[in-house]
Amino acid sequence: MCKVQLRIRSLYFLAPIVIAGAILRFWNLGTWGLWMDEVLTVLHAKQLSIDSLGINPLPYFAVKLSLSTWGADEWGARFMPCIVGMASIPVIFLMGRSLVNARVGIFASAFVALSHWHLYWSQNSRGYIFTFLFGMLTAWSFYLAIHHDRPVMMVGSLFAAICLILSHTLSIFIIPALAGYAASFWLAGAFPRIQGLFVHAQEERDSLSPSRVDTTRYPKGLRWRNLLIFFIPFTVPIFVLLLPDFRNWLFSGWGLNLWQRSPIYIIFTLVYGLSVPVAVTALSSLVFKPIENSVRFLACYAGIPLVLMLIASRFQNVAGYYLFYTSPAYFLLCAIGCDRISRVKSLPMIIRAVLPCVIIVTMLSQDFLYFRVENGGRPKWREAFSTIRSEMRDTDQVALSLPEMSRHYLPELKSIAIKEVMDNRTELAEEWRSEGARIWFVIDAGTFNVFDSGRELRRWIRQRGRIVETFPVSARAKDRTINLYLWDTSE
Repeated sequence: MCKVQLRIRSLYFLAPIVIAGAILRFWNLGTWGLWMDEVLTVLHAKQLSIDSLGINPLPYFAVKLSLSTWGADEWGARFMPCIVGMASIPVIFLMGRSLVNARVGIFASAFVALSHWHLYWSQNSRGYIFTFLFGMLTAWSFYLAIHHDRPVMMVGSLFAAICLILSHTLSIFIIPALAGYAASFWLAGAFPRIQGLFVHAQEERDSLSPSRVDTTRYPKGLRWRNLLIFFIPFTVPIFVLLLPDFRNWLFSGWGLNLWQRSPIYIIFTLVYGLSVPVAVTALSSLVFKPIENSVRFLACYAGIPLVLMLIASRFQNVAGYYLFYTSPAYFLLCAIGCDRISRVKSLPMIIRAVLPCVIIVTMLSQDFLYFRVENGGRPKWREAFSTIRSEMRDTDQVALSLPEMSRHYLPELKSIAIKEVMDNRTELAEEWRSEGARIWFVIDAGTFNVFDSGRELRRWIRQRGRIVETFPVSARAKDRTINLYLWDTSE
């Protein structure tokens, strides 16, 4: 009866957290225009069929379903990701309660509900919020299968991992993370000094968590049968590397690191997305010795993909937000750190509450900036095209970094990629003058700072056109301003 009462009491805390998270995720859901990658997702989703699945089909199916159900506007495009984001809040509570105790689950769910990073991807018609949910389910099921010898849970982990990889291909780095956790037990057995760092017999921590005593050196589910169920299917995709087409795709196109994303940039993105207090608290939870199995597991879940991604960034175009699927581990480690401090009875209650309050206040301040200052972290593409629509002529053309943006918001006008303008400025200028054409230039600072780092093309545009309007946005320490120019070659 006591356990039932404790579970009910934890739900009293969880319910307002889930409600607050839902309100935040529906707030302004359809207010902001789509940004580049969202437009690509929407266009791909509309054309999606069995014959054209692509490499990350799961989010496209979800967005296609969302568009067909809720309409082809911003609200419709983001509805399904928003629901998945809301669902992940109670899921991380259940995961935290299962790995440690209900208090950790409550802390973690509150941090996720208020996280501006999680909020951003929940309001985004992209696949990253799906990686958050399926990353959690993959890791959680694997942990339960290992520690409770449940082959069915291992099958569930395999299914979740497949959904994770179908949401974003580079999430496959979770596989070596889970393999690293399993191997850590054998490593500890081979090196007694390492074994002394770990806790293999974890007693009940408080009355909120069930007893999970394991008096053996290895978890009872750490057997070849369970490991083969999960890992054998992932040996097959290795042979895909033998295909020339796949190798060409892997090392070309998106793989060219034109964005200069260095390891420092990736770490900065990760820390900024999590918030500094969350990142520091999560890291500090690893310094307590001996290290419990749950903490070691979360350290592998968070750390191994990060290390592999930092190595890959020296060769490929790797963004920090690709690691979003590992963020549940950081939130849980942070929650464990808060839980440990809350148990120090020698400290006054007000002192024990300082760390969670600092984290929550930091997140609320980031949410305030997200809604009131940063325009949801999105450039004002829709506003720029609305201005063009109000002043355009039927024969006008639009030059911009991604022609698909114009095809989505302004399909009536001919669009041209800015890279084509960069490569053929003289020829195009002569052609436009001969036709007396009017060209709209949509200059988004984020992209132009990469492809026009010397600002040569922007000077060329300013010398010929007049500025019509500026749409300033600064978000996540990056300039996302859009400048709109019009060049009337007949004047």
